[in-house]
Parts: sequence; structure tokens; C-alpha cells
Amino acid sequence: MPAIYVEVGKMNTSKAPKEYAAKAEAAMKDAVTSAVKGDKALTDKKGEGYTVRLSVADLKVDGGKVSCKLSGELVRAPKPEMVSTSISASANAQGGKPESLVVDCVGAAAESMMKKIIPVMKAQAR
Repeated sequence: MPAIYVEVGKMNTSKAPKEYAAKAEAAMKDAVTSAVKGDKALTDKKGEGYTVRLSVADLKVDGGKVSCKLSGELVRAPKPEMVSTSISASANAQGGKPESLVVDCVGAAAESMMKKIIPVMKAQAR
């Protein structure tokens, strides 16, 4: 079976504080890209597969503590067909600068989501 194509889709940070939105978006994209590169059954070379879209559902920054909740969608590609909209994860980070804690928190939640998404992609691959 050929490798399953995974596209890094749109990352929604509209619910993140503006000053942390770019860091949150980069952390989500990095987590998806890293998960794809870390699994030989997946590829970033265009073909039949999926688009992963993640959104910040909640991001709270309180000094040296950050909490976040993400939600996500899994869509077939290249012809869009919704597979799942019920993917979610949350994480916490503390003990550092807010900017790096946002990256740690969002990255951990996105990584957790990819661990849930990858088996679904493999099971439903065409």
C-alpha cells in the first residue's frame, strides 16, 4: 500500500490571545508535520489522503502558567469529504516565559491529537 498523504490544513487561532496566535499556529503546524515525518506509512507528497485542520478552542496565559484546548477536523483529500470533527485535546505548561509555554502547551495538545488521528487515517485509507 502506498504511503498516505497528509496535508497540513488551515490552523485556526482566532480564539487565542492575539500576541500568542502566531506561536500557537506554528506549534500546531509543527506537531502535524513532525507526526507525518515520524511515521513511514504517511507522506507529505500530494496524492490520496487527508487534510488535518486544528483550532485553538481555548488558550489561557496566566503569568508562568498556560492551559490550552484544541479541536480538530480530519478531511479526505484531494476531494474534500469530512471524516471526523470530534477530535480534541488539552494540555498545560508552566515554569517559563509565556511565549515558550504557549508553544509547549499547544504543541503537546496537537501531538496528542495526532496520536488519535493517525490510527484513523490508517484504518480508513483507500
